[in-house]
Amino acid sequence: MITPEKPYLAKILSVHIDTADTKTFEVAFADKNLQKKFHFGPGQFMMVSVFGFGEMPISISSSPYKTGSMKFTVVNVGNVTNALHKLGKGAKIGIRGPFGKGFPLQRFRKKNIIFVSGGCGLAPLRSAIYAVQEKKELFGKVSVLFGCRAPENVLFDKDMKQWQKEKINVLLTVDSPDDKWKGNVGVVTSLFGKVDFPIENTIVMMCGPSIMMHYGLIELRKKGFKDEQMFVSLERLMQCGVGYCSHCNCGNKYACTDGPVFCAKDVKKLPLKEG
Repeated sequence: MITPEKPYLAKILSVHIDTADTKTFEVAFADKNLQKKFHFGPGQFMMVSVFGFGEMPISISSSPYKTGSMKFTVVNVGNVTNALHKLGKGAKIGIRGPFGKGFPLQRFRKKNIIFVSGGCGLAPLRSAIYAVQEKKELFGKVSVLFGCRAPENVLFDKDMKQWQKEKINVLLTVDSPDDKWKGNVGVVTSLFGKVDFPIENTIVMMCGPSIMMHYGLIELRKKGFKDEQMFVSLERLMQCGVGYCSHCNCGNKYACTDGPVFCAKDVKKLPLKEG
């Protein structure tokens, strides 16, 4: 049995460069029996240790149905992530988890789905997109809306092409286009008008910068979406993963135990624009 509070030794199986500052690490428990027992839900996260540098929370960005390994998509933004980015295939790290409440996909069956993401916020949504893709006969129409700073910051380009082949509507937008960019320009909310779903039978899953989610919820409410139809994944400074340290306090909630996925009705009084 895997104990979430206990760190286990893991091995990096491969490293993929996504953008100039983002890499995806494929990881598996060093103990193959533990890997066989491991399972997680879309939207959950792990605590990842780089020995000698520290521990950090990272969402799992791989399919919950591919149990032979797990993937972490990591932006190089600090000491621990910088140390992880210097590691290659075969390196050892520590992992514990999974933690948190993920997206309740079983409640979304027969619903249309809109995934809304900004920047590295696509990584936590990726596992949910994979899960819907694997069981697409259980859901309605699916759209993925993604916004980032510039074309070179687009994540998971190969995945997006595969999603489109499988009838998933993928819409991209950037803030600063180059000469080759032919797509939409502007914030991700500018894509909302390009999705034509019946609102009453549609669920929205969102992850990205806090300010993006704050205004994203506002715009979706204007279009008629009810709070019960919208779910956000909050990123906070989670250190223990089990609600002891209070570092991820968000109003009267803890992101590590009450979230990181929240229904919009539960975040109305939370400081969503901060962080």
